[in-house]
This record gives sequence, structure tokens and C-alpha cells, in this order.
Amino acid sequence: MNGAHDETAAKPTVALRERTAAIAWFTVVVFAYYYKVVLCGVFGHTLGWSFVCDPYVHGITLNHWIETLVYCPLLWLGLHQVNTDVFGDVPSDPRALRTHRRRQLIGEGAIAVVLYGTGVHIANVIEINSRERQDIATGPVYDLVKFLDEGLSHYLQFVPLFFVIGWFIVNDRPGRTGHATWALFMGVGHGVERAVGIIEGGKWFLGPPTVLWLVLAVTLRVRRRGGAAWSEFFVRYAVAFCVALPSTQLAYRLRFGAFTQPSALGEAKLTQLAIGGATLTIIGTALAIAADQRWVQQTPLTTRAGR
Repeated sequence: MNGAHDETAAKPTVALRERTAAIAWFTVVVFAYYYKVVLCGVFGHTLGWSFVCDPYVHGITLNHWIETLVYCPLLWLGLHQVNTDVFGDVPSDPRALRTHRRRQLIGEGAIAVVLYGTGVHIANVIEINSRERQDIATGPVYDLVKFLDEGLSHYLQFVPLFFVIGWFIVNDRPGRTGHATWALFMGVGHGVERAVGIIEGGKWFLGPPTVLWLVLAVTLRVRRRGGAAWSEFFVRYAVAFCVALPSTQLAYRLRFGAFTQPSALGEAKLTQLAIGGATLTIIGTALAIAADQRWVQQTPLTTRAGR
């Protein structure tokens, strides 16, 4: 009896560790691209340490070497680990198992497309080298490279990334309810960063459909899990993200008058953008925490945690 009791008691610890690990890997997914903000933005431009980002090695900037050799593998590993944990409860029923495996494969397929998109984005180094070092910014070859860089690769990165995040929301295992404040901070921070990211990629118009997809994912999750879904990590993240992204886009448009790419704003406005982004993240997180606590206090316990 004692042995059986000990074995049963150990299971929640394992489950908690799995969910915490998945949250850690999702943190990598959300914040991995911030290396560019810190390395190139803060150190490279604000402090003037151009050697940390700008030097060319075999015609490729150090920034893009880091993106290819560090960021891309981390992004794949983070997404894969989260997808594995989301589909960690394997059903024994053969029919349910087939559905389960199909859904997990859809997630892995979307992740593969994201990574393929980052691979296509390597065309960016050719475009930069051609324009900045060879003074070639016209012609059919340059146009093709720019299409791969600014057109195709951005769709291949943004669309499946947002899709698979919504897929995590819909299909996550029940019980991932810890780290509420961190979920809200990640949602706000990622919403601010992705709003600027899709503007820089010339795809600002992907903002509204992204928000609609995540709202649909949350709706499906709530229908499946009931009121308990509102306490889940990915749902909290998504709600914060869906408020932060359009708010940031609106603030960007009001401040700069158009969705001009950040790289074309100039040093002074880039500094304003960095300060504004940090301010939006801090204020947005504080408001999200306050709203979440108010919701928790006003919602009956049986509705929130009826598992």
C-alpha cells in the first residue's frame, strides 16, 4: 500500500515538471528574437558598439550569422518541445490515438514550415550585400532576391508560427494553470514585439487575422474545457497578446503616421520606438495582471477551476 501510495503521489510532481519545462521552452520561442533588439538595437545602435552586430564575415553580417546558427535552432527546439508536451497524454483507444497523432503531426508540420521560412529568409543577406556593398538595388535578380526575402519568407514564418500557437491553445493538455503573471507578461511582450516585427516585415496587415485566429482558438478551448480554460497558461497568454498586438499597431500608426518599416525610421525615431515598446510592455502587463486578478476574484471558483 505504501509503495502504491508513493507512486501515485509522485505523478503530480512529474506532470508539474513537464508543464514547467514546456513553459520555459515557450519562453524561448517568445523571446528568442529579442536578441536582435538587445544586441543590435541597444548595444549596436544606442551604445554605438557596432562590432557586436554589423561586421561582415564572408559577406554576411554577424547579426545574420547569429540568426541562422543560434536563433533558428532555438526556435525549432522550443516549438518542438512545446508541441511534444501539449500532446503528451497519449490515449489508449485506437481511434482516439489516430486523431491524437494526426493533430500532433499538424503541429510539427507547421513548425517545419516556420523553420523553412527562416531558411528562405537567408536571402536577406544577399539583398543587403547587393544593396549596401555592391550598390545594386535594381534588376530581375535583385527583384527575385527581394521577393524571397521580404515576400515569401515572411509569410512562411509568420503565418505558420501564429497558427501553431493557436494550435497549442486548442489542443493543450488540461492542468497547465501555473505561472499566471508570466503568461500575461509573455502575451503582452510578444504582442508588442510581433506588432513591430510584422511591420518591419512589410506584413502589418497580418495583425487582424492573427488576432481573429487566436480569439477563435481561445473560444474553442473554452467550449471544450468550460470556465476552467480561463485559468490556463496559453489562454492567459493569448488574451494578453490579442490586446497588445493591435494596441501596439494603433500606437505605431498614430505616432509615425504610417506603417513605415522601423529600419527606415532613422536613429531618433528608433529610440522613440524602443522606449515606446518598453513602456507599452510595462503598462500593458500591469493592466493585464490587474484585470486577471479582478476576473479571478469575481468568477466563482467552481467555474474557474471545475476540472
